Amino acid sequence: MQSNTDIERLLTHYNYDFSQATVVSLGNGHINSTFKLCASERDFVLQKLNHEIFTKPLQLCHNAQQINQHLLEQKNKAKYPLIVPQHILSKDGRSVVKIAENYWRLMDFVEESYTLEKVSSSMQAAQVAKAFAQFSGALSDFPADKLAVIIADFHDISFRMRQLCDAQASDNENRLNDCQELVDFCLSQQYFIDQVVEVSSKLPLHVTHNDTKINNLLFSKTDNKPCAVIDLDTCMPGLLMHDFGDMVRTCCSNLAEDDAGTEGMLFNINIFEALVTNYVRAFGNKINLLERQSLIVGAKLLPFIMGTRFLTDHLNGDKYYQVNRANQNLDRARNQLQLYKLVVEHESELVSFIQ
Repeated sequence: MQSNTDIERLLTHYNYDFSQATVVSLGNGHINSTFKLCASERDFVLQKLNHEIFTKPLQLCHNAQQINQHLLEQKNKAKYPLIVPQHILSKDGRSVVKIAENYWRLMDFVEESYTLEKVSSSMQAAQVAKAFAQFSGALSDFPADKLAVIIADFHDISFRMRQLCDAQASDNENRLNDCQELVDFCLSQQYFIDQVVEVSSKLPLHVTHNDTKINNLLFSKTDNKPCAVIDLDTCMPGLLMHDFGDMVRTCCSNLAEDDAGTEGMLFNINIFEALVTNYVRAFGNKINLLERQSLIVGAKLLPFIMGTRFLTDHLNGDKYYQVNRANQNLDRARNQLQLYKLVVEHESELVSFIQ
């Protein structure tokens, strides 16, 4: 197997024969380091948690265990159709193992599955919306307050604006001159920020995924439909409009998240219609009228809040999101804020799909 002392030490904690195992990189996540572990008996997903970002790794894994247990119960009652990938417990029953300063976990690898990086059709968007709605819908009777809050104020727009203001004031990396216009635009959206705060205060809490990108679904090679929801790291109490808004921001633009060519960005109305109609339909009576109406707010909020977060990280020296080139976070910020503008521009049409 790949020579890595930490991994070798880690694998001694499990009741499997890993003597001939190989390790290869898997996926392209921004935060954690993820690998495919190929052993003689079966394959696994091996992951090193970024404990500088996820400062509560034990609570994070406990959340995932609670969610998986509930989903399995729902699946056994024929109330959840998707596969529930499990954490592999160590010899002493733990779902996370600490080696040196790092936290690791081992999980099921779902065979005959694949991931996608972008939505290519309205039909695919409908599948994405349905799968994430099935996930949250199956958890609708799980008390959200039983889950630990993994990242405090994750979608709190007031908190994110304070972070941006602090980054602007300090300008530790001397980057403000290149993005002052973007900062000013974010600060000019106070009416929308107030709207978000007001709407959020009226909505019930759910167990939300909080990272509803298409690449957090596994698709079956048999029928090319979603077969599992993965990456439960940010699952915690939240609002449905957050999950829906994240689908919109990652599915409705024709550009990649870090594409700097924002003048060519288009907002795909057909994709949006597929997302919203199938998300609401899959929830049925588990989503109330105010929550349905809030989905439009979420569609604006997630591009806006991600734009401010990328901009803040750029000003702070790229400390949160991984970058592999200069100004990547700045490009991400410009991209997401342009998407926010396009959602606002199309809002009257988008509202019609809710009504």
